Amino acid sequence: MDKFFNPRSIAIVGASKDFTSISGKPIKYLLEHGYAGKIYPVNPKYQEIGNFKCYPGVAEIPGEVDMALIAINYKRVLQVLTDCHAKGVKHAAIFSSGFAEAGEEGKKLQQEITALAKETGMRVLGPNCQGMVNLPNKITAGFSASLENKPLVPGSTGFVTQSGALGYSIFNMAQELGVGFSYIVSTGNEVDLHSLELMEYMMEDDSTNLLVAYLEGIKDGDTFKRVSRRGLELGKPIVALKVGRTDVGQKAASSHTASLTGSDDVFDAFFRQNGIIRVDDIEDIIDIAGLFNNIPLPEGKGLGIVTTSGGAGILAADTAVAMGLAVPELDEATRAKIGTVIPDYGSAMNPVDVTAQVINDPKGFMKVLDAMLDSDNIDGLVVVITMIAGTAGERLARDITDISQRAQKPIAICWTAGDRLMDNCFAILRKGEVPYFKSPVRCVKALGVLMNYGYFRGRWQQRDEVEAGVSASAKTRSAEPAREFLSRCDHRLTEHQGKQLLAQFDIPVTQEQVARTEAEALEIAGRLGFPLAVKVDSPDIMHKTEAGALRLFINSNEELVQAFNEVMENSRKYAPDARINGALVQEMVEKGTEVIVGINNDPQFGPVVVFGLGGIFVEVLKDISMRVAPFNHAQAMDMIKEIKGYGVLAGARGQAPADIEALADVLVKVSRMAETMKDEIKELDINPLLVLPQGKGVKVADALVIKK
Repeated sequence: MDKFFNPRSIAIVGASKDFTSISGKPIKYLLEHGYAGKIYPVNPKYQEIGNFKCYPGVAEIPGEVDMALIAINYKRVLQVLTDCHAKGVKHAAIFSSGFAEAGEEGKKLQQEITALAKETGMRVLGPNCQGMVNLPNKITAGFSASLENKPLVPGSTGFVTQSGALGYSIFNMAQELGVGFSYIVSTGNEVDLHSLELMEYMMEDDSTNLLVAYLEGIKDGDTFKRVSRRGLELGKPIVALKVGRTDVGQKAASSHTASLTGSDDVFDAFFRQNGIIRVDDIEDIIDIAGLFNNIPLPEGKGLGIVTTSGGAGILAADTAVAMGLAVPELDEATRAKIGTVIPDYGSAMNPVDVTAQVINDPKGFMKVLDAMLDSDNIDGLVVVITMIAGTAGERLARDITDISQRAQKPIAICWTAGDRLMDNCFAILRKGEVPYFKSPVRCVKALGVLMNYGYFRGRWQQRDEVEAGVSASAKTRSAEPAREFLSRCDHRLTEHQGKQLLAQFDIPVTQEQVARTEAEALEIAGRLGFPLAVKVDSPDIMHKTEAGALRLFINSNEELVQAFNEVMENSRKYAPDARINGALVQEMVEKGTEVIVGINNDPQFGPVVVFGLGGIFVEVLKDISMRVAPFNHAQAMDMIKEIKGYGVLAGARGQAPADIEALADVLVKVSRMAETMKDEIKELDINPLLVLPQGKGVKVADALVIKK
């Protein structure tokens, strides 16, 4: 990938003398931004373009070509790529449109380009893309009008975008606000080179400390997981603007780049469990990138707030709490330091209100900031300035610049005032490379997401040695008997078979046995004891209640015989052709909270574990959480606490708390099972899993397993 990002020679196929056209702009931008390599225009119409000799085809170029930029009619692209391969070109970026996003003809051509790239090993960016920019090395292999800006601002943010127009627009807005980038790449239809591959390169690049991605869909969840975990190891956050949250958005994404957009709920879960910062708007990208380029990575969630306005401090504190940050009380020593320099009508609590008195005592203001930064329970600081203008404002801006540059903890500045009045103050901040915001909410949000990331990273670094919780040999011991058992089962397992499978992964299930006759039912009851449940055992009857094939709270032999006969008779009437193994005689588990645990297979991320409370919570309120398998105990606890109905399990309104630890343990085991058996199991539905009172464990009361 290094030659893709650092080509020593570039051919522009379809080059034009009109430097305002798509095929003319690349030459203009390469020249204007100081590209040091060789430039080869290719177009049989011209002898020269600019001061460069123009060649009729790629084959006629005398030297080596590291990259070809292709800006021609889509029907000619395949032949040009074939010529490029014959020439020895290793990388190509296709600007042309008209492929899978445009119809069947274009889709067929795109498939042929994919085959060519795979066969030859030539790496292809696009088609329907806007190219690549490497800012540190002044390589502008693109045509976006955002490259009209001079000079471009280098920085530590790498940006991969599946929308060229929007991505380069974000880049342009960020650049004009002084936000620097290391790379920006528009991937288009991703016929070969895909977003995650480019992100993986940037992650290992020393000049990149933050990755930003505009995503419509991804092709490989495993690679995304690998990149995000590498980011956590290196302390390089990933910020993702993932679109396609709604059905309408997903259809638009498909028609735009013909990419496969996965379930947004699964993306959301994946982002949460891998520390990826999900944002909702382009302003969030700019805010976070601008701040992170200039601050150290926060290590905790304790936010300190210093303000010249009590109201602004409250607004900042409300935003912080809503984001899950802590706004901790200050220790006595810190309050004492602050109390010596603020007026009596100020506040030494957190938020600290220094009032507008800071105009008269700038040294006191600096002492407050130093005291806050020295406090052990403050991990980051937000400073909110209101209407302090003139020489006092300029002095304040210089002091803030000084402390921002020497502070070991992250500081974010909010100055709530207009540009005309405060331009001199803002100019001082800009010169000192101090990012600032006009809104306390945006300021806290930008710093807050980085604080949450830092906190997540700290927890991740303390994770179990083996994250999934089992060794490879233990997985094998569970998997081989399970696979052998499944091979003897039908496509849809009976409830009893499903529980037998779960038990092989140490998941607690009800005691039970299948009875084919009344006598067998009575014999089983003698061993299990009452109360009991009786259900039909059949791979063809999924809805037992609907079939009249379920009886609960059986308390005597007489009731058992009656229940057995009713279940068998009703099942045969309901589904005359169903295969019926008998009646399942099962222990009756009481005093448990019903929850649902399931496995679905996502096209991008593979097996996903879904969890929620039973009944109305799942069916009507859709109150669920999910994680991509496998995951550990701490992530399972996060998953449980995430649902709105968590209070039911925790013991709301004086109710006894449920055995949440045992529930988390089962979720981890289900995630291991899901990952281990991902090639064999299509779906799993444990409904209900009964969570007993604290210390009593859990029991699977019913289960449905469908094989692939």
